Amino acid sequence: MEQRALLIFADSAHTDCKRRGWPSTFRILLETQGLRLRGATGCDVHLYTSRGFRPMIPPSWQFHSQEGASFGQRLENAIESLAQSGYEEIVVVGRDCPDLNQEDIFQAFELLEQHRLVLGPDHRGGCYLIGFHSCDRSQLRGIRWQRNTDFHQIVERFGDRDICNLYVKIDLDSLSDVWLLARSPSHWSGVAKLLKTLLSACEFFFGRTTKLHPIEEQREYWQLPPPLTS
Repeated sequence: MEQRALLIFADSAHTDCKRRGWPSTFRILLETQGLRLRGATGCDVHLYTSRGFRPMIPPSWQFHSQEGASFGQRLENAIESLAQSGYEEIVVVGRDCPDLNQEDIFQAFELLEQHRLVLGPDHRGGCYLIGFHSCDRSQLRGIRWQRNTDFHQIVERFGDRDICNLYVKIDLDSLSDVWLLARSPSHWSGVAKLLKTLLSACEFFFGRTTKLHPIEEQREYWQLPPPLTS
């Protein structure tokens, strides 16, 4: 059995709401409720989060501070750290996909037994899950993350060979994604509808008190690497 690591790359749900300009009540959608990982998972769980933030985590999880100036650097450093620790199969997830659950994690590791790469594509062209063998980690270096092109960039890097895709799921970058979730068959649709109703009521009675960043501004606010120069 190869050594397996689940890499959860995430800040606190409160911080993620603040970055998006969302009311704090929306944090319920960003708390990875489905990642309870009950029972034997067959993998070690490593949470990489912002320096200075110390969340409450299960005793079996291992906590790390992210290192690096940009999102890409921090993710690459986290992956490299796990690879250097001897993990041969790594599955990376964030906390932006409320429908992500432990069955997705189990399935990804099972599929890695027969495939070189496992991707969970989101509805915008990004990925809510990336599973790979650590010997292939160099293929993920230099990806321009969080531009809704992650999925196609990674497929191009791996050459569309021995790749398996999970079901497309909704990843939450903006309020329009939350409203899409509200209209979807997701079991989170009812929560999204309620949050939309609460936000509309607050705006009606008190006016808009929260700055809602356009998606382009959010990308910059999330500390993306600078554009490549020629």
